[in-house]
Amino acid sequence: MNRRKSREDSTEMISRDGERVTPANVIQSSAEAQTRVRTPIGGLRSVALGWLSVYLAASGVVLAGHGHTWLAAAHAAAIGISVWANASPGRLARPLGDLLPLIVAPLLYGEIPSLIAALGTTYHDTRVQRWEAMLFGGQPAHSLAGMLPLLPVSEVLHAGYLVYYPMIFALPLLLFAIGERRGMAETVLALTATYTVCWVIFVALPVEGPRYLWTAPPGIPDGVFRALALRILATGSARGAAFPSSHMAVATMLTVMAFRWQRRWAWISVVIALLIGLGAVYGGFHYAIDMVAGAALGGCVAALVIAYSRKMHLRVSPLSE
Repeated sequence: MNRRKSREDSTEMISRDGERVTPANVIQSSAEAQTRVRTPIGGLRSVALGWLSVYLAASGVVLAGHGHTWLAAAHAAAIGISVWANASPGRLARPLGDLLPLIVAPLLYGEIPSLIAALGTTYHDTRVQRWEAMLFGGQPAHSLAGMLPLLPVSEVLHAGYLVYYPMIFALPLLLFAIGERRGMAETVLALTATYTVCWVIFVALPVEGPRYLWTAPPGIPDGVFRALALRILATGSARGAAFPSSHMAVATMLTVMAFRWQRRWAWISVVIALLIGLGAVYGGFHYAIDMVAGAALGGCVAALVIAYSRKMHLRVSPLSE
């Protein structure tokens, strides 16, 4: 006599290893799999916040030792927020941890002159100018505009240079908005590493750049975008932060990340990065070698972060790539 199967029996299956599988088991396994996929994201975020906290601690100690009490206190507060955002499972902590490096980056860039003054490091423009002459046979930041003294060229290059400022935030925030958390985590980690490496070099080997040492490049046309660029640099530029160009380093890094996560914007990002590099030299804001070094740094950081992320993802969830 056949026994009628119960509702529970009808929903059970036998797995390959003989274990009975029920809907509850399937849900549990699915949740565990999602946790495994999310784990690398949390790991990338933790590394970014940890890297940022180390820089905040080291620079905060330097600032505190030279009378910058309020700046040091702000560093301590940022470290506290970073630790809390990394450790707390709350709904506010996760997005704050994702966005914290973007929030504090402009503020940390602005204090570079204070760190240079605190450590008493000297400027190294003469050395960089020698490198420039060896590599390019001259000083492009002084001569390029005179070779192309055309207002349309000047305006396009200066406008492209200015696009850097929204570009810093636009690409990471777009990933955040569409919920691409792994892409966001990789990009923010790469941004954090790129910035902090640049800042350390600025403090250890400060370079003023041609804008502080020379007059405007001969023959450069005055236009709306050049005037706007000069106004922004006059209020927000950090003296001593020329080599390597953090503008070019970040633009290159974001371009590499765009090819990985935002292919529809990748070639636009390439054009913007080229305009940033050419515009900075044409406008007399940077030595050409600043841009070369910045591009190399940004590309290397992006490649290392991608390799680290892939290694972490494969180790934690080998079937998810």
